[in-house]
Amino acid sequence: MIIPARSEYAQNNCDLNNLSATLATSKTDADKHLMKFKNLFSTNYFGDGLSLLAGAMLTLAFSPFGIFPLSILSPALLLGLWLYVTPRRAFWRGWLYGIGLFGTGVSWVYISIHTFGGTSTALALFITCGFISLLALFPALTGYVLNRRFPELNNSKILCAFPALWVLSEWIRSWLFTGFPWLLLGDSQISAPLKGYAPIFSTYGVSLAVVLSSGLLVNAVLKLHHKQTKLAYYSFFTFALLWFLGGALSFVTWTKPMGAPIQVSLVQGSIPQELKWAADNVLPTLHHYEDLSKPYWKSSKLIIWPEGAIPMTLQDAKEFVDHMGAIAASSHATFITGIPVKVLGKSVYNNAVIGLGEGGGVYLKRRLVPFGEYTPGPSMLNKLMGFLDIPMSDFVPGRVNHAPFMANGVRLSVFICYEIAFAEQVRIQTADVGMILTVSNDAWFGHSIAQAQHLQTAQMRAIEMGRPVLSVSNDGITAIINSSGDIQSAAPPYQPYVLTDKVQPRTGKTPWQYLSLDPLLLILVGMLFIARRALRPKSKEAAHVPS
Repeated sequence: MIIPARSEYAQNNCDLNNLSATLATSKTDADKHLMKFKNLFSTNYFGDGLSLLAGAMLTLAFSPFGIFPLSILSPALLLGLWLYVTPRRAFWRGWLYGIGLFGTGVSWVYISIHTFGGTSTALALFITCGFISLLALFPALTGYVLNRRFPELNNSKILCAFPALWVLSEWIRSWLFTGFPWLLLGDSQISAPLKGYAPIFSTYGVSLAVVLSSGLLVNAVLKLHHKQTKLAYYSFFTFALLWFLGGALSFVTWTKPMGAPIQVSLVQGSIPQELKWAADNVLPTLHHYEDLSKPYWKSSKLIIWPEGAIPMTLQDAKEFVDHMGAIAASSHATFITGIPVKVLGKSVYNNAVIGLGEGGGVYLKRRLVPFGEYTPGPSMLNKLMGFLDIPMSDFVPGRVNHAPFMANGVRLSVFICYEIAFAEQVRIQTADVGMILTVSNDAWFGHSIAQAQHLQTAQMRAIEMGRPVLSVSNDGITAIINSSGDIQSAAPPYQPYVLTDKVQPRTGKTPWQYLSLDPLLLILVGMLFIARRALRPKSKEAAHVPS
């Protein structure tokens, strides 16, 4: 047996000490690096400002900008800003995020209140800011619940709780206080691979795919930061798989053509909003629309005027309506127009669409536009409409069930303006129809981004239902959308125009029509259950968000 010299023992001990010191130094450096990473997102003012910026950035993901990757990056940034803060700070940052999103995305309500409502600048700003602040509570509460009920920083919080809470928040926003399903993440994906999930799970299912993508990106970054490269690759692979599957599904055709294409003419009158309801402009408006339509009665089987094209009640316009019905009947065509209908015995109105000639029908609008047709909130706030003085702002909702319109043997589901944004309402009313029709008057919101956002929601309904959508507006955007959600043809905005094209009716049902929202809600509840089960008893080693 050879015994090493004393100097060799000393050298070995020295090497071990150096190794231990190196490891300790590396651990200290890693801890410092992690602390810097946390501080980057948890520093109050810096993180708060980023939250506001991230919300404003998300508006660019929607039309007319259409930078859809921002719909992934924006929620991912917000999630990063939520991870290392208290529930209260998460609430604050979520609210700032909502201010950024809705402040840039729906501030066009100010135009209808001030420009066309005639209210003072101060009152219009007060109402607009109040509306935006209320909407901002949805992402605020999402952040609070995420950090209060799921305090541990783990995979389940990022990949289950965060996506599920976000989509549930969007869904609740679509029906609470009559609902405002605007700027849903899913709607931003009409030109992206993730739209393939829409015919199965609707726009809310697409939203889930979007926000899950955000969670996967954040999870991958965290794993890379902790030198867990293999786990980071798993997140990147799942991200790629999610998008590949969505892209593959977008090539699936769920419905089939029904009969021959029919020629339609969509009449965009482009009547200035400030003149639309003026008493001395009623007859010129009627003659204007009649003259625009005259060349198309023999060639088109369906002629459609937009919401409120006839600026007087059906009772007062009976002679003119009968005249237009006679022209349609003699031309073997169907005439459809928007017109207000006074409720018998009351000083309120239904926003309506009527069909005459070769087919027809009657539809009374169910979902009213906040601050355009009614004031949301307690009845006391509704008295504000008396001060706003917006023409025809005293509308009441129509009955729940409506029979489809008939137009030369083709069944149509009809929606007025804002209603096309409600995926569930469109699903219920679109059984066994060949086409979807939405009429609107977005001139209430001037030359703002509201029109492009509105058309985007109509495109998502076309994808969900596998049917063409005819979108007719007073001054734009008037367009024909095919069953894949693409713009088949469109009229130039802000000018009188008759958009004429052939449209292919379709038959059959998408999975979304069969399944409704129930499977998606079960998935969301299951994700929350998984996230709760993943919580561990508190320990020194467990990573927790401060309470």
